[in-house]
Parts: sequence; structure tokens; C-alpha cells
Amino acid sequence: MKKYIVAPSILTANFLELKSDLDKLKKAKIKWIHYDVMDYNFVPNLSFGPKILSDIVNNYDFKMDLHLMVKIVGFSVEDYLKPFIQKNVKQVTMHYEALNKKQLIDFIKFCKKNNINASLSINPNTEINKIKKYLPNLQNILVMSVNPGFGGQSFIKKSLDKIRLLNEIRNTNNYQYLIQVDGGINEDTYKSVQEAGVDMIVAGSYLVDSKIKNLEERISKLEG
Repeated sequence: MKKYIVAPSILTANFLELKSDLDKLKKAKIKWIHYDVMDYNFVPNLSFGPKILSDIVNNYDFKMDLHLMVKIVGFSVEDYLKPFIQKNVKQVTMHYEALNKKQLIDFIKFCKKNNINASLSINPNTEINKIKKYLPNLQNILVMSVNPGFGGQSFIKKSLDKIRLLNEIRNTNNYQYLIQVDGGINEDTYKSVQEAGVDMIVAGSYLVDSKIKNLEERISKLEG
């Protein structure tokens, strides 16, 4: 039976109690943390930067899955990303919609140079054919099942068609990328993304909330 990678998003954490939330995830044997970076440019919100990332990786052994919802302006891709390339950063995702063609190619090259998974994300209104030519050079595709920028949104069902299509393209061409989904994952939606063909599931409020009493049970469901 297939096992799924689960990456809790700490975007929904109470930042005054972030250590407590991370301790709970560690106790529940979580291996990956999804780290959302937002710039109030590509998305209308602000979140973490390199400093909080440094504090986490210097105190925990989580594999870090960085999701950069940002536009790179006034920097080279390399100069912008360098501060984020820290211990245990295993994967970096950038948005297709936020990059020009040169930046996208530079991003893939940067990840290869630093031995990090190059991951490309697409928004709910972006079709798969927009990124098709990049698929052979990517290690992960992140399908946004909500509009990026805020936690706690409802799952957009048409995202399942994208996951199925990415799975079909992968199987047909023997590509090696993983398929990841982010947004609206909860008790009502997790099975549908598993059945559609994802490999990695990001969940925010379903896993990171001080009121949760059955965290291990929820993680077990997502893992399959």
C-alpha cells in the first residue's frame, strides 16, 4: 500500500507558541515541515524569512520544504535564494506565475547546483500545459488547491484533474517528479487527493492547531 509524505504547514501556527507546535509535530514523528514564505507582492500577505528558518533548523531535524510565494525583483535568483539555503532544506518551490523564463531556468540550475529538489508550483487557474516543457527537469510539482497567500481556505475540486494529469504524464514519459498538493486538506478531502495520485500532502490547520487532540491519528490518515 502506498505511503504518502506529510508536510505540515506552520503558516497556521500560533507564532507565540511556535516551539510548542513544532514539539508536538516532532513527538508525532513528522519528518517534513512546509515553510511558507510570502512577500506582500506576489501574494497579499507576509510571513517568514531566513531568520525563523535558521531558528528552526538549528533546533530541530525536520526536512524543510520551502514554498516561496514571492517575486524576485532587483536580485538574481541565486542572490535571493542564498539566505534560505540552510541545513536540512531539501526542497524549494517557486511559482510558475511569479517567474520570467530566465528566472525559472536559473532557479532549476540553482537547485541542481545546491543539490536541492527543484519544485514548481502552479496556481488554481494555471493549466498543466504551461509547465509541460519543464517537467523533465523538476523533482516536484506543487498543485495549489487554494489560491496562495492565506491558510484556512476551502479545497478547489478541479485541482484533482491536474493531479491526475500530472500522474498520467509522469507514467507515460517515465518522469521522476513527485506530485504535491497544498490547500484545503482536511477530513473531507485527503482521500480524494490520495486517490488522484499525489505523493506529498501539505496540511495546515488540519495538523497545526493547538485545539487538535488526535494529531497522530490525523497524520496516520494522511500517510495512508
